[in-house]
Amino acid sequence: MIEHPRTSVSLVANMRLAASIRELASGVDALYLSARPDLPKQFVAHLEDCREWAVEVKRRAPCEIGNAIFGISPFGWGKYRFCLDHQMARIGFSTSQYLPTVRIQPRAEYLHAIGPEAVVASLQETLGPQLGQLRFGVSRVDLFSDWQGWSLTLDDARHFVCRADARRSYENGGILTGFEFGTRKTKTFSARLYDKTADIDAKGNEWWHEIWGDRYVAGTPVHRMEFEIGRQGLTEFDLDTPAQVLAAAGDLWSYATSQWLTHRSPTEDQTRSRWPLSPQWQAVQQATLSHQPVGIERLRFSKRTTSITKLLPGLTGYLASLGALVGTEGIDDTVATVGHHLHNYEVISRTSFADRIESRRSELENK
Repeated sequence: MIEHPRTSVSLVANMRLAASIRELASGVDALYLSARPDLPKQFVAHLEDCREWAVEVKRRAPCEIGNAIFGISPFGWGKYRFCLDHQMARIGFSTSQYLPTVRIQPRAEYLHAIGPEAVVASLQETLGPQLGQLRFGVSRVDLFSDWQGWSLTLDDARHFVCRADARRSYENGGILTGFEFGTRKTKTFSARLYDKTADIDAKGNEWWHEIWGDRYVAGTPVHRMEFEIGRQGLTEFDLDTPAQVLAAAGDLWSYATSQWLTHRSPTEDQTRSRWPLSPQWQAVQQATLSHQPVGIERLRFSKRTTSITKLLPGLTGYLASLGALVGTEGIDDTVATVGHHLHNYEVISRTSFADRIESRRSELENK
């Protein structure tokens, strides 16, 4: 059988496209949990005391639970009266009979630092001694994969076939930044495909470069394919506990990328669902979902380095202004004068610099 030249060229082009796209990372980016233990009266009283302190000082106040120190907010979290923050999660507590008594939103950094299974175990270890045996249910899971080598344009909007009717495209300065499919209001499936590098530039989450490691090529956009699966969607697959959901991650990804949403290569056929899958999408379907933890200290170091870098422009500007006012000429003599002025300000403000450091440290640790 003689292959048609045009078919051969198309096949070679598709093979090149498939080879050019590469996975940087994939796995679980969000895992929202809830539980319904009976909150001991003594525990609720402790939360009330901590919250009153926060209200009095008008900012987060320390609140000890087991061996962990949380920052409790003077305000609630939605319908939850008690809102506590820690580097591993935000936790809400409620005494209402109409709500799960515990609502937990683990932080993305923590999920990627130690892995979702370890996060669940850590939460059990922290809360269990206070609340007894906890049975967590999953109210939402986000599965993601990050890719380089996939160039998206507005024209790609017509190449997607999706079970959801709602679709949106996003631009910034005339440049496409992503697509959104479905709506989270259904609590079933919704999806986003977007420029993660642009998102990092906007939000400042440079620690993602640590997750991507040597696989990341600087200067080339990274596109994230992300599926958000709500409680109704998980229920349809008979999934509830973290163990069940995490074990089924591969099946959920397979359903999401083969039946719920696909990206197609156009042909002359008027029915888009009969178009062949694009090479890029075939790669996305094969995402490893490997979720390789990078370690707490490694991520902390990356975040600290990024934070310091962001402070330097403003700090340099203030010190230069101080130098101009007091007549210094360089870094060493300018920095040498700072202590004197800070001591004077301690007296004026009636707040020691050490207290300011401790307060700021507590805020950063529970942010």
